[in-house]
Amino acid sequence: MGIVSIKTISPVSKLGLWRMTEPWEDLLGMLDLPASEMAVFDRISKEKRKQEWLACRMLVREMHGTNAIIGYDPERKPHLVDTDVEISMSHSGEYVCVYLRKGASVGVDVQQMKPSISKGAFYFLNDEELQWADLDNNLQMHLIWSAKESVFKYAGDASIDLKKHIIIHAFSGNQNSRFEVNLQKGDLPETIQIQFDTFEDYVLTWTL
Repeated sequence: MGIVSIKTISPVSKLGLWRMTEPWEDLLGMLDLPASEMAVFDRISKEKRKQEWLACRMLVREMHGTNAIIGYDPERKPHLVDTDVEISMSHSGEYVCVYLRKGASVGVDVQQMKPSISKGAFYFLNDEELQWADLDNNLQMHLIWSAKESVFKYAGDASIDLKKHIIIHAFSGNQNSRFEVNLQKGDLPETIQIQFDTFEDYVLTWTL
């Protein structure tokens, strides 16, 4: 199936969604990977991970151009090599998503919803969030988890703790809406807007 959508989020940012229906061999045949990326790909052993890795690069090519190459900084935060374009990627189930923005950090996350997420809620919910979050609301639980993942990627700091440093403001589970998150990184906290969408049995969140 390939591209599901490519949305313009702002004049300098795009969000793309790809459904993985092609085997990794077909995706590899559609890409002209440079030697540096082939070396990375050759070290991937799992079939599913090969498909995800290649689908992300197919989507980046459709969104930005055929010569786009993904690089990583020392914290493993990705960017497009030789550009000022920041990138965030995510995959779950049958989908991968890519978020590109020129000149500023981004974060995106897609999650296929599962009924058991509340069992691990105390791993990612802090005491403040437990005051308002509904552990029986599966959609809300996935939106909270996904938003924290998006902000973690936005921050690009591996030392950040999802429970301690990323705090979700109370919100309801209205579809296709937004809510706020506080990122406690350094001396000054940062308030980040999260946009979310739902489709099939998935949630999708991204930073604004």
